[in-house]
Amino acid sequence: MPDNISFDFSEINALAASIEEAPREARYNIRKAVTVTSRNIKDAWKAKLQGSDSLPGLPSAVSYDVLSDNSSTAPITAEIGFDKDRRQGPLGNISEFGSPKVAPRGYGLASLNENQEDFEFGIAKAVDDAMRAAGL
Repeated sequence: MPDNISFDFSEINALAASIEEAPREARYNIRKAVTVTSRNIKDAWKAKLQGSDSLPGLPSAVSYDVLSDNSSTAPITAEIGFDKDRRQGPLGNISEFGSPKVAPRGYGLASLNENQEDFEFGIAKAVDDAMRAAGL
């Protein structure tokens, strides 16, 4: 009967290293999915605003920013909406949400809803690609 028992954990260690690498790879792909969807929402929103007689400058006030850093724990967020520093940008809230004398249009929410399914697909693909790249 042998006195020494040894175990080979090399495959488990390789799997653990792959699992640790997956979030870094996913982060890049998730940021890409957020960016593409943000641009699509912005474009759809702008298209809905085109041709307004009362607010002709409002479509060019719609913008987006994707915010993230290189940290693997910081959230990836996007802000899509009216840039208040652009022509007629400060009037965007009235267009979107209405006022006592103006009915709300809700174009931003409609554009968001139109792109939800594509966003979910993009996030799922980002995670799948990251897992595949990490050998999982």
